[in-house]
Amino acid sequence: MKPHTLVALRKMLSKRLTEEDLFEITFHTQGIEDNPAKQALYSLLFDENKRVSNNAAWVFTHFDLHSNQWLYPRQHELTYEVMRTPDDTKRRLLLTILLRQPFHPADIRTDFLDFCLKHMLLTSEPTAVRVLCMKLAYEQCKFFPDLLTELRAGLEIMEPALLPAALKTARRNLLKKL
Repeated sequence: MKPHTLVALRKMLSKRLTEEDLFEITFHTQGIEDNPAKQALYSLLFDENKRVSNNAAWVFTHFDLHSNQWLYPRQHELTYEVMRTPDDTKRRLLLTILLRQPFHPADIRTDFLDFCLKHMLLTSEPTAVRVLCMKLAYEQCKFFPDLLTELRAGLEIMEPALLPAALKTARRNLLKKL
Protein backbone atom coordinates (compact mmCIF):
# COMPACT_ATOMS: atom_id res chain seq x y z
CA MET A 1 0.00 0.00 0.00
CA LYS A 2 1.35 3.40 -0.92
CA PRO A 3 0.68 5.92 1.82
CA HIS A 4 -0.49 8.87 -0.28
CA THR A 5 -3.69 9.68 1.57
CA LEU A 6 -4.70 10.33 5.14
CA VAL A 7 -6.86 7.18 5.18
CA ALA A 8 -4.06 4.95 3.83
CA LEU A 9 -1.49 6.44 6.20
CA ARG A 10 -3.78 6.11 9.20
CA LYS A 11 -4.41 2.46 8.32
CA MET A 12 -0.67 1.74 8.12
CA LEU A 13 0.10 3.64 11.32
CA SER A 14 -2.65 1.93 13.29
CA LYS A 15 -0.75 -1.35 13.37
CA ARG A 16 2.68 -2.32 14.57
CA LEU A 17 5.14 -0.97 12.01
CA THR A 18 7.82 -3.18 10.54
CA GLU A 19 11.11 -1.72 9.41
CA GLU A 20 9.87 -2.09 5.83
CA ASP A 21 6.67 -0.15 6.65
CA LEU A 22 8.71 2.57 8.31
CA PHE A 23 11.00 2.97 5.30
CA GLU A 24 8.06 2.95 2.88
CA ILE A 25 6.23 5.71 4.73
CA THR A 26 9.44 7.72 5.12
CA PHE A 27 10.18 7.35 1.41
CA HIS A 28 6.76 8.71 0.45
CA THR A 29 6.72 11.57 2.93
CA GLN A 30 10.19 13.00 3.48
CA GLY A 31 11.68 15.91 1.59
CA ILE A 32 11.60 19.64 2.28
CA GLU A 33 8.81 20.29 -0.20
CA ASP A 34 5.21 20.29 0.91
CA ASN A 35 3.20 17.29 -0.24
CA PRO A 36 -0.18 15.84 0.75
CA ALA A 37 1.34 12.68 2.24
CA LYS A 38 3.63 14.69 4.55
CA GLN A 39 0.75 16.96 5.56
CA ALA A 40 -1.35 13.87 6.32
CA LEU A 41 1.47 12.32 8.37
CA TYR A 42 1.88 15.55 10.32
CA SER A 43 -1.84 15.73 11.09
CA LEU A 44 -1.64 12.15 12.41
CA LEU A 45 0.88 13.29 15.04
CA PHE A 46 -2.15 14.73 16.82
CA ASP A 47 -4.45 11.73 16.28
CA GLU A 48 -6.52 10.49 19.22
CA ASN A 49 -5.30 6.94 18.64
CA LYS A 50 -2.11 6.53 20.68
CA ARG A 51 -0.52 4.01 18.29
CA VAL A 52 -1.22 6.18 15.24
CA SER A 53 0.24 9.33 16.81
CA ASN A 54 3.28 7.49 18.22
CA ASN A 55 3.98 5.81 14.89
CA ALA A 56 3.66 9.14 13.07
CA ALA A 57 6.21 10.64 15.46
CA TRP A 58 8.46 7.61 14.95
CA VAL A 59 8.40 8.14 11.18
CA PHE A 60 9.42 11.78 11.60
CA THR A 61 12.43 10.72 13.71
CA HIS A 62 13.64 8.81 10.64
CA PHE A 63 13.59 11.82 8.32
CA ASP A 64 17.05 12.77 7.13
CA LEU A 65 18.42 16.07 8.44
CA HIS A 66 17.56 17.87 5.19
CA SER A 67 13.94 16.68 5.28
CA ASN A 68 13.68 17.56 8.95
CA GLN A 69 13.77 21.23 7.87
CA TRP A 70 10.12 20.91 6.88
CA LEU A 71 9.32 20.67 10.59
CA TYR A 72 11.19 23.87 11.58
CA PRO A 73 8.19 26.20 11.09
CA ARG A 74 6.13 23.80 13.19
CA GLN A 75 8.44 23.95 16.21
CA HIS A 76 5.92 25.76 18.43
CA GLU A 77 3.19 23.21 17.67
CA LEU A 78 5.59 20.36 18.44
CA THR A 79 6.73 21.92 21.73
CA TYR A 80 3.11 22.40 22.77
CA GLU A 81 2.38 18.76 21.98
CA VAL A 82 5.44 17.62 24.00
CA MET A 83 4.19 19.52 27.02
CA ARG A 84 0.60 18.34 26.57
CA THR A 85 0.97 14.62 25.90
CA PRO A 86 0.73 12.20 28.83
CA ASP A 87 2.41 9.47 26.76
CA ASP A 88 6.11 8.91 27.56
CA THR A 89 6.87 7.33 24.18
CA LYS A 90 5.37 10.18 22.20
CA ARG A 91 7.12 12.72 24.45
CA ARG A 92 10.48 11.02 23.83
CA LEU A 93 9.94 10.89 20.08
CA LEU A 94 8.86 14.54 19.87
CA LEU A 95 11.82 15.64 22.01
CA THR A 96 14.08 13.72 19.61
CA ILE A 97 12.56 15.60 16.67
CA LEU A 98 12.98 18.94 18.46
CA LEU A 99 16.61 18.23 19.31
CA ARG A 100 17.30 18.09 15.57
CA GLN A 101 15.97 21.63 15.12
CA PRO A 102 17.76 24.92 15.61
CA PHE A 103 16.79 27.23 18.45
CA HIS A 104 17.14 30.99 18.05
CA PRO A 105 17.30 33.51 20.90
CA ALA A 106 14.25 35.42 19.69
CA ASP A 107 12.11 32.28 19.52
CA ILE A 108 12.81 30.72 22.92
CA ARG A 109 9.60 29.74 24.66
CA THR A 110 9.91 30.13 28.42
CA ASP A 111 7.18 27.55 29.04
CA PHE A 112 9.12 24.94 27.07
CA LEU A 113 12.41 25.89 28.72
CA ASP A 114 10.76 25.57 32.14
CA PHE A 115 9.35 22.20 31.06
CA CYS A 116 12.83 20.97 30.09
CA LEU A 117 14.48 22.26 33.26
CA LYS A 118 11.79 20.63 35.40
CA HIS A 119 11.60 17.29 33.57
CA MET A 120 15.36 16.75 33.48
CA LEU A 121 15.18 16.58 37.28
CA LEU A 122 12.05 14.45 37.65
CA THR A 123 13.00 10.96 38.73
CA SER A 124 9.56 9.76 37.61
CA GLU A 125 10.45 10.55 33.98
CA PRO A 126 12.09 7.88 31.81
CA THR A 127 15.84 8.30 31.46
CA ALA A 128 15.67 9.09 27.73
CA VAL A 129 13.18 11.91 28.32
CA ARG A 130 15.38 13.36 31.07
CA VAL A 131 18.49 13.23 28.85
CA LEU A 132 16.65 14.87 25.94
CA CYS A 133 15.29 17.57 28.27
CA MET A 134 18.83 18.27 29.51
CA LYS A 135 20.13 18.66 25.97
CA LEU A 136 17.18 20.81 24.88
CA ALA A 137 17.53 22.99 27.96
CA TYR A 138 21.15 23.63 26.98
CA GLU A 139 20.16 24.42 23.36
CA GLN A 140 17.79 27.08 24.65
CA CYS A 141 19.97 28.45 27.47
CA LYS A 142 23.21 28.76 25.51
CA PHE A 143 22.29 32.26 24.31
CA PHE A 144 21.78 33.67 27.80
CA PRO A 145 24.46 33.64 30.55
CA ASP A 146 21.86 33.90 33.34
CA LEU A 147 19.99 30.87 32.03
CA LEU A 148 23.24 28.92 31.69
CA THR A 149 23.84 29.60 35.38
CA GLU A 150 20.37 28.24 36.18
CA LEU A 151 21.01 25.16 34.03
CA ARG A 152 24.37 24.57 35.72
CA ALA A 153 22.70 24.77 39.14
CA GLY A 154 20.11 22.21 38.06
CA LEU A 155 22.79 19.86 36.76
CA GLU A 156 24.92 20.24 39.88
CA ILE A 157 22.10 19.27 42.25
CA MET A 158 21.80 15.92 40.49
CA GLU A 159 23.70 13.34 42.52
CA PRO A 160 25.89 11.46 39.99
CA ALA A 161 26.07 8.32 42.12
CA LEU A 162 22.28 7.97 41.93
CA LEU A 163 21.96 8.55 38.18
CA PRO A 164 21.67 5.92 35.44
CA ALA A 165 24.69 5.82 33.12
CA ALA A 166 22.98 7.76 30.31
CA LEU A 167 22.05 10.64 32.62
CA LYS A 168 25.46 10.65 34.25
CA THR A 169 27.13 10.91 30.83
CA ALA A 170 24.78 13.62 29.53
CA ARG A 171 25.23 15.60 32.75
CA ARG A 172 29.03 15.33 32.60
CA ASN A 173 29.12 16.36 28.91
CA LEU A 174 26.86 19.36 29.47
CA LEU A 175 28.87 20.50 32.48
CA LYS A 176 31.99 20.40 30.26
CA LYS A 177 30.23 22.65 27.74
CA LEU A 178 29.28 25.06 30.50
